[in-house]
Amino acid sequence: MIGQPPFVVTITTPSSGVGKSTLASNLAVYLKGLAEDLSVAYVSCDLAATEAMFAFPGCTAHHLSEFQQGTVFEEVLTLGEFGVEFCYADSAAANESSVWLRKALAQVDFDGIVILDLNLDHPLLPAAIWAADMLLVPVKDPSILGEVVALRKQLLAGGGCEKQFWLLPSELGDNGRYQRSGQLADFLRFAADERGFQVLGETFVDDLQVREQAAEKAKPVLTRVRQSPLHSQLQQLAELVLAQREQQSSYATRIKRWQQDGLLPSRAQRVDLVCPLCQRGVFGTDVHYLESIPARQRMLLHRSCLEGLLLGTGAGAFLASAGLLLIQSGAAHGGASGELHLQILSPELTLLNSEFLSSESIIPWSELVRRATGRHVAELYQEQLLVSRCLSIADALSAEWYRSFVALRGQLRDVCSAEKI
Repeated sequence: MIGQPPFVVTITTPSSGVGKSTLASNLAVYLKGLAEDLSVAYVSCDLAATEAMFAFPGCTAHHLSEFQQGTVFEEVLTLGEFGVEFCYADSAAANESSVWLRKALAQVDFDGIVILDLNLDHPLLPAAIWAADMLLVPVKDPSILGEVVALRKQLLAGGGCEKQFWLLPSELGDNGRYQRSGQLADFLRFAADERGFQVLGETFVDDLQVREQAAEKAKPVLTRVRQSPLHSQLQQLAELVLAQREQQSSYATRIKRWQQDGLLPSRAQRVDLVCPLCQRGVFGTDVHYLESIPARQRMLLHRSCLEGLLLGTGAGAFLASAGLLLIQSGAAHGGASGELHLQILSPELTLLNSEFLSSESIIPWSELVRRATGRHVAELYQEQLLVSRCLSIADALSAEWYRSFVALRGQLRDVCSAEKI
């Protein structure tokens, strides 16, 4: 089953000397700067530069091949400077199967971001591309866009989508063929638009101070050269990565891949695994199963999201001991249209609590109701939302538990017909 997997950012490029590792290693630092509590891991094929940037005195990097051989992912990582964890992507970590890294990372508990910084010829790159939630490609010379197309094809072949692929125009590193001011950005964007690429809005600038005080000394721009234009550009790149991590589309692609990899039960194909309240994937935590009648929309809710929704209600006080939460239109129970009626039932379907939510207090419920029924709250009448007790995601997606839920649903119908609640 799925754990709390990381959001994977793979950074590679068809050409050398475009500042790939400068961007990748600094991205890790800027992510920690913007989200201090977020776990960030940097995995690079350049051992010396990685340790120079992140290792505390006396510390060395573990090898990613240890993870492939069964070592727990968190134990492969070494905590380093700026709170960034790191390890070395050794060639031994390659595998005949391109899905091994994706499948292995899907089952770890590392709810953060992993940056994979790899050269084009590294044997781990195919697996890193297939594991990527974002594939970032720094480009200086538009003449290599044909090779960039090949990278995008590789991403799509692994179940990815075009929205995960980004070009980063860069003037960093060695001289390229297009060096006159504006020529790179204009020509690159023109050529990229013809091929349907997403291109970052700014061109990463080359700066003598950055090279001498940061890049050549393997030190971050954030602490050494904050006055450089590259500082704000790196911050914007980190903000883009954080925004992409939060977007629902990334979870839809991940879920599709995990289904293809056989990591999810067959019932997962009939259940929406993106929580409608926070728009994030429901993995690795206790969940509530929701089913709507008669629309039969099926989805999972984070326990914390449902608790937040019920905060301040009587239903919230009974949630821990409940067997079922029944949500209906207030009009179906003698209330007003635009209100919601909540009933908390015990596992034996006896009524524990009943209350109305006024039209002023149902705003946080609106998106949940719309997703579950296809209607706005004021349009509801006979629709019902059934929310299960808290359970593990493994149980919620198991055929055995669902049979018990169907039986409970039938008992509820009988109880309602007899007007016992």
